[in-house]
Amino acid sequence: MMANQNSNAERIGQAWNHHREGRNDASIAEFEAILKQNPSDIDANYGLGLAQRVAGRKEAAIESFQRAYQLVEQAKGAYQSTRTSAQNETNVKTPEDDRFQMLSRMVKQRLTELGANHL
Repeated sequence: MMANQNSNAERIGQAWNHHREGRNDASIAEFEAILKQNPSDIDANYGLGLAQRVAGRKEAAIESFQRAYQLVEQAKGAYQSTRTSAQNETNVKTPEDDRFQMLSRMVKQRLTELGANHL
């Protein structure tokens, strides 16, 4: 893993720690700082949505979850386009397939809880 990826993972970990400790303003600020550098980070968008939801920022949370959902679907599509035709024909499942399904379900669940559409 490159140094920048390590740093990003550490920052996301710190933002999650703030969230778990109930310091949602700090969590939101950290997730937003991460997203300024990497707006397509799925984990940061999802974490931001959770922190916003707990902080009572429903509309902002919906936007963050919708963005996370779009990013999951884009990443899933990009990944599937790299699979070989043999893999697609045999429906071979990979850990990435499972990850995308799980992320998609998690984000959809949060949006449903907030009474929002997936897109």
